[in-house]
Amino acid sequence: MRFLFVFDIGFDRGGPSVHLLQDILRSALEEGHAVKVILKKTNGPDKEMPDEFLANPNFHYHIIDEKTNKKSGFISRYIDEIKYAKKCAGLFLSDGRFDAVFLQSNVITYFYMKQLKKLDCRIVYNVQDIFPYNLKLSGQLPLAKITFPIFRKLQNAGYKMADKIITISDDMKQTLVDDGVESDKIEVVYNWSYADTPIRLETIDPENVFDLHLDHNKFNVVYAGNIGKMQNVELIAKAAREMEEDESIHFYIIGDGANKRDVEQIANGLKNVTMLPMQPVRYAESIYAQADLNVIPLMLGGIRTALPSKTATVLRVNKPMAFCIDGETEIEKLMGKIDGVYFCDCCDTTSVKSLLQKLMRVNSGDINRNKLAFLSVANCNQYIKCMVG
Repeated sequence: MRFLFVFDIGFDRGGPSVHLLQDILRSALEEGHAVKVILKKTNGPDKEMPDEFLANPNFHYHIIDEKTNKKSGFISRYIDEIKYAKKCAGLFLSDGRFDAVFLQSNVITYFYMKQLKKLDCRIVYNVQDIFPYNLKLSGQLPLAKITFPIFRKLQNAGYKMADKIITISDDMKQTLVDDGVESDKIEVVYNWSYADTPIRLETIDPENVFDLHLDHNKFNVVYAGNIGKMQNVELIAKAAREMEEDESIHFYIIGDGANKRDVEQIANGLKNVTMLPMQPVRYAESIYAQADLNVIPLMLGGIRTALPSKTATVLRVNKPMAFCIDGETEIEKLMGKIDGVYFCDCCDTTSVKSLLQKLMRVNSGDINRNKLAFLSVANCNQYIKCMVG
C-alpha cells in the first residue's frame, strides 16, 4: 500500500514526538509499504531525515522550509499553520493516489481534512493533545469566550472527516466522546518510550549521563521537563516551600518554559530546591534514573486533554513515580495497580506532602517493574493496522 504522512513538525529540531513518528515510519517500511512524508524544515541542529530512511527505495519525502516565529501571538501562528497546510495540500494533491493518510496532531484539523478528503483514501488522525481545550484550560487561548466555540466547532468538523482517530489515553478518548466524536472511531494507543528495556543508571553510556550531584542521604524528588502552563510545576515548588525545614528531602526542578519565572519566585531562597535549565534529550534517562521519586504534575483538567510523553520513559526507571493530577481518572485505574506508581491531588500541596512523607519513611529500593505491554514500542504497529483498515 502507498501511505502519506503529513507532519507539522520537523525532524531537525528534536522533540517528544520525533521518536514516535520515526518508529511508525520504520514499522510501515518494514511491512513493505511505500511511504511519502511531508514535514517542516525548522532549521534545528539535527538531521532533516534519519539516514535509515534515505536508503530505503520505498521512502520519499518533501520538506517545506518554515521559519515560524514562536514569539508571535497565537492567532498569527494559527494563520501560519493554515498557510503551511495549503503548501502541504499543493504537494499531496499533485502526487497521485494514496491508500491511506496519517495526519499528525495539529490545531487546524479541519483545514487539513478538507484537502485530504479530495484524495479519496483512508484518513487516520493522531490526537496527541486536544485543542482548543488544552489552551483554554491553561489560559492561553485569546478571547476564549468567543474563540473557543469557533475552534471547537472546526476541530469537531475535522474529526468527522477522519476514518480513524488515534489518541494516547483513555481519559482523552472520553473527552472526545463527550464532545460528540463516535466512540467506535477512536483507538487508544499509549505513547511508548525509546526502548522497552529497563533504565538503570549504571548501564547508561557515560556521555549520556548528566550528574545531578545529589546527596544520597536525602530523599531526592525530580521534576524534569517543560515548565509551561499545563505542567503545574508550581505545585512542586509550593510543596518544597512548605517542607523547607525538613532537611531529609531535596527537590530538583529541571527545565524551561513560560511559567519558569513563576516557579523561580516560589522557590526563591529555598535551600531544598535546585533549579536547572532544560537538558538535552540524551540526558533524560539518566536524570530520571537518579531520582528517588519522579513527579509528573498537571493542572486541573490537564490529564483529560493530554498525557505527558515522558510517562513511558519514567515508567522504565526502577524508581517510584507520582502523578499529581485530577481524581477519578482512567489513567489512575490503569496505572494505579503498577508497582511504585502513586497519585496525589493536583490542587492540594497537603496531598503531595503526605505522599512524600510516606515514601521517605519506606525505603522501597529498586522496583522490579517489568515493561508494560500497553507502553511497548510495538505499539507503533497499531498505527499501521489502523491505516491498513
